[in-house]
Amino acid sequence: MFFGSFEHALDDKGRIIMPSRFRAKLDEGVVMARWLEQCVAVFPRSEFEKMAERIQALPEGSAEKREFSRVFFGHAYEASPDRQGRLTIPPKLREVAGLDREVEVVGMMNRVEIWDRGRWSESTRGGLDRFEQTAEKLSELGF
Repeated sequence: MFFGSFEHALDDKGRIIMPSRFRAKLDEGVVMARWLEQCVAVFPRSEFEKMAERIQALPEGSAEKREFSRVFFGHAYEASPDRQGRLTIPPKLREVAGLDREVEVVGMMNRVEIWDRGRWSESTRGGLDRFEQTAEKLSELGF
């Protein structure tokens, strides 16, 4: 399971050193994809396959499934960390997520999210303010 957040920087080639605590889980290879709220998701290969199976199981007649699939799979890239634990984020993914230099690497249970540091700060500020309200809503869903 991935958890925690870490400040990192992209180098001039668009590479990021993954936190050491994440590396062993990423050794099987990864799939990077555009993700929700303008970040890049890094899935271990096995987790990406689980996600793909869940999407595949949705009804083919669903316009939302087709649209989500086009964006999600159309912006997905396979990669493997190098010996230093670095991943190269493809230019297209860096562009859609607004990744330039300063990034936040965030563990999100089954995936790692890579955010522009400023966008991450803005995103979590509202979440911190509404943390208890959100917990109450989640309890309505059985949490």
